[in-house]
Amino acid sequence: MKTEQNSVDWEYKSQGIPDSLFSRSKAGLTREEVRAIIVSKARIRGNERVLDVGTGSGSVSIEFALLGCDVTAVEKDKENYDIAIKNINFFGVAEKIELVFGKMEEQHLSHNFDVIFFGGTDNLESSVETVFAHVKLGGRIIIAAVRLETVVEAINVLKSRGINPEVLNICLNKGKDLGGKTALAPSYPIFLIYGAKE
Repeated sequence: MKTEQNSVDWEYKSQGIPDSLFSRSKAGLTREEVRAIIVSKARIRGNERVLDVGTGSGSVSIEFALLGCDVTAVEKDKENYDIAIKNINFFGVAEKIELVFGKMEEQHLSHNFDVIFFGGTDNLESSVETVFAHVKLGGRIIIAAVRLETVVEAINVLKSRGINPEVLNICLNKGKDLGGKTALAPSYPIFLIYGAKE
């Protein structure tokens, strides 16, 4: 991946980089508040190895990289992949993120990981099967889902591997101007299904 000059001066350590700083693809972007919660559930010290499955625009990978993690990000959609490259270069974290084009279930991993985050949930069962042996003991798996069927599948996939997952539902409503006053604009509820390998 081509490395470019860091084009943004993001001076903060806290998670939740403003959405407006990211380029986004047609698939959208994981909202800044949701990214902050994802990283908090990963329990980062700053030197972990993270796998981001279905990285999309790369925003979650970038949050981890800025905390000192080494990230492998996998994306199968070419438009998303190109946008992720743009965002990774914009934040100057190309040295911390290995971006891989392709389907997760077709990858051959050479590392073990402290955290595996699933932002893309297509073929979830086969993707988890591919990566599970590469999760360190005590390592955490976090799955983000918007569809109820995916929530049920994620719970079952983790339980079948000896993980009793926690489930968190995040409902965001952000203020916007409506006739000179403030109304709350809702977004899709997001579910996080997560737990540690024992």
